[in-house]
Amino acid sequence: MKADKESELIRILSESSHGVTASSLAKALGTSDRSIRNYIKDINTEGVYSIVTTAEGYLIQDFNCDDCQTSTNSSERVYRVLSDLLTNKNGFNAFDEADMLAVSSSTLINTVIPAIKKMITEYDLKIQSQKYQYILSGNEQNKRKLIGRIVTNNNYGFFTSKDVLEQLFPNTDIHGVMQELYDTCQNSRLFLNNFALNNLLIHILIILIRLESDDDLTTGDKEVSSKELLAEFNDKDEIIALANQISSNFLKDYGIHIPERDYQQILILIALSIDHGMTNIENVMSQEFIHNIVLILSAVSKRYYTPDFDTEFSLQFSLHMYQALQRSAFHISYPNPIGAQIKKDYAPVYDMAVFFAHRFANIYHVDLNEDEIAFIAFHIGAYLENNNQNSERVSCIIIVENYHNFSKKLIDEINSNFSNDVLILNVLPENRFLQQKPKCDLVISTIALPVQGEHYILVNPILTKQNIKTIRVDVDDIIEKKKVDESRMFLRSLLHEELYFRNIQLSSKIDYITYMGKKCMEHNFVQPAFIQDVLLREKVSSTAFTDALAIPHAISQYADRSFICAIHNDAPIDWSGKKIHFILMIGITEQDMKYFKGAFDLIVDLFYSTERTLEILQTNTFDEFRNNF
Repeated sequence: MKADKESELIRILSESSHGVTASSLAKALGTSDRSIRNYIKDINTEGVYSIVTTAEGYLIQDFNCDDCQTSTNSSERVYRVLSDLLTNKNGFNAFDEADMLAVSSSTLINTVIPAIKKMITEYDLKIQSQKYQYILSGNEQNKRKLIGRIVTNNNYGFFTSKDVLEQLFPNTDIHGVMQELYDTCQNSRLFLNNFALNNLLIHILIILIRLESDDDLTTGDKEVSSKELLAEFNDKDEIIALANQISSNFLKDYGIHIPERDYQQILILIALSIDHGMTNIENVMSQEFIHNIVLILSAVSKRYYTPDFDTEFSLQFSLHMYQALQRSAFHISYPNPIGAQIKKDYAPVYDMAVFFAHRFANIYHVDLNEDEIAFIAFHIGAYLENNNQNSERVSCIIIVENYHNFSKKLIDEINSNFSNDVLILNVLPENRFLQQKPKCDLVISTIALPVQGEHYILVNPILTKQNIKTIRVDVDDIIEKKKVDESRMFLRSLLHEELYFRNIQLSSKIDYITYMGKKCMEHNFVQPAFIQDVLLREKVSSTAFTDALAIPHAISQYADRSFICAIHNDAPIDWSGKKIHFILMIGITEQDMKYFKGAFDLIVDLFYSTERTLEILQTNTFDEFRNNF
């Protein structure tokens, strides 16, 4: 517990650009000022970080190379001990392991082992100990999922997977095996895109590593067969040929015979890594499947007020979802190395993906994990970014001297480049503009004006490329500011004093959601079905979007009146593993859903900032909380 508090304290100071007071840190960690001072004293004593006191509060200083080495050694110890647990069926003796790591047995038992236990919890794996002998227990499939997650769940995804594997399994020639697998796949007659190929290589390499330790899928794991899946593929023979080549290489180069269950896994992995291309799409999936994807995408557009998804995107996305369905059916993990970042940075789009995943899961009776949901968000987000449609255009007045001669050509050029974004209200000479002073969002002038507004652009009578770029930047800024201002006004309208609560102590996030839902019902904001819908949304994917904030909300239901119900606790609340201080339950009416994306973005962005979060933590009343918003 103390170690977790110190780690969180270090994170907050590392992300803060200025000093943080002891009281702010105490509120963030749910402890006392005195405890904060003790934590800082202990951290400074350890020597890895240096925390100093300034007039503003505590600051963390950069640590030197020796300190970096200390931090690196700690990470390496965890990998080394985990590796020994994975590769030795009988585990290890704590005292022998500590001697090998050149640390005390106390450090191993009280620091390294707890860190590993935290990593393995969600994989239904356990570390058992008896008389200082430690063993990793659990089925083989889950152990492989754990390795895959560790290898891919880092800031750089697959680009550092080789390095992580080399740390975990120093006795295996990771580079040599990966190169051989890469060459074998490239020499096949199958096309695999780079991401799918990297994923395939990592999974096959993990199989090899586990087989080297005599850990196969023969016991305690669900049997899978590729027969039904391969029957749908035109390139079935090529898939089998590649699997056979890999098996042959394993036997020839490493003396390892691949058991049948592992061989079936390799066949399925290859089949689900192929890029089929648009020409073969109807040979891969049924028209009914494509129709269902189109219907769900249409529901996404309707609920979130997005542009309609075109046919080309729908077909490509159908192929992605077909492969996701197969991965789920065959229990094949497909780690998303940037999944957590997508959820945090693109929260509204991630929410659209949750909505889609829920509808999809109801039709095909599958569970899509957060990695798969993040992939869906990536596809939807990329489409929306490329098909951004502004509902409101920027009003513009053009000022031209001798305007009868120049105005038509200039108008034609501006309309040609900005017809979807700019509405030309009038074309005037300088004297009439200065006399009338008409209101507009943007002034484009061919002459220098004595009075210049916030958005005034001086251009050539015949637009240059640089003029066009300058106009584009200003137009985008105006549109973005309008959206933000509109979202801010909407957000402020959602806050109600009767739905603001301080320091409510309940036992679980389900209890918090139920409590808040009942309060909203009492004040006629929602119906009973709304609470169940919020609980369903939470079940599909956690709504803890930042380190301090959870935003529970409905997945399908609408509110009777739009609102934000807020709980602000000084003591941290455990929300799916995150220690949060704020719960903002949001309910939106159907007619207000067009504001949802912008408002959601603003909320997450507000709490994404460590400084702003610490400021809001200092609030105690509804008025203070609202003013910070």
